[in-house]
Amino acid sequence: MVSKELHFTKAAEKLGISQPTLSHQIKMLEQDIGYALFNRIGKKIELTKVGEIVQQEALNIQYSLQSISSQIRALTKVEIGELKIAVLPGEITDLVSTLCIKFNQLYPNIKVFVQSTDQVEMAVLENQADFGIGFEYNRDYMLMVTKLYDEEFYLISNQSNGERKVSFSDVLDSPLILFPNIHQCRKILDKTSLEAGRQLEPIVETSSIESILKLVRNGVGRSFVSRTLYEFYDTEDLFFQRIEKPTLTRSVYLVMKKNRFINYAARKYIELLLCEIERLRFHTEKDEIASLKSSIL
Repeated sequence: MVSKELHFTKAAEKLGISQPTLSHQIKMLEQDIGYALFNRIGKKIELTKVGEIVQQEALNIQYSLQSISSQIRALTKVEIGELKIAVLPGEITDLVSTLCIKFNQLYPNIKVFVQSTDQVEMAVLENQADFGIGFEYNRDYMLMVTKLYDEEFYLISNQSNGERKVSFSDVLDSPLILFPNIHQCRKILDKTSLEAGRQLEPIVETSSIESILKLVRNGVGRSFVSRTLYEFYDTEDLFFQRIEKPTLTRSVYLVMKKNRFINYAARKYIELLLCEIERLRFHTEKDEIASLKSSIL
């Protein structure tokens, strides 16, 4: 203010302080810097060369603070920023990516990074992701794990035999189109098959859900899919049967780092996810969902 007014009394009035107080503050600043900031010529003052440098740096700091404030305001309103989600490889990625379409429509200026990894917990613990979604977790005291929902698996085919349920063992001898054994869905099927004393021998293996559905439509074989995939893809022309003896189910979890700030983008995505789960009427643990909502709102 002094450098703008070039008058101590006028500057003090605009700052709402006394002129002696302002003069003392300037003197202390000059002592810290080691050089005079103003040349005093009678009642008039002017900036020294050092004063001009300090004035420019002060303006730079002021502009930087304004920029920081603007960016923080924009970030809290999700006008800018990014969201990082870690997911296990496989069909859960389809759920997360499909929801990204709606999320982008609501918040077009937010960047979303979906990381497919077997190390979801590590990604969250090392702050590489705002949160993670997967199927199984080792309970860690630094993590907050919430069960989102339980889902079952269906057998899908291109024609109906009139039965709404099918025994798992009755399917094993028919042509099957499955995900590769690195997928979480396939791991569950392999484990169940071995427990029944059998080994899965699919006629086709592919990591593309679109290819699986196309092959099933063309009568190449049948396939097992999770309800997540069944709901998120165009499957109205296909027939599904619930599997029994045993019933194939799994739990889907959301994991966050305890005491980590959950930014606005992450909160809004999780809210969108919970709305979608409710819309699809997945079986949820109401207490866990309520606890999750209270922790992010």
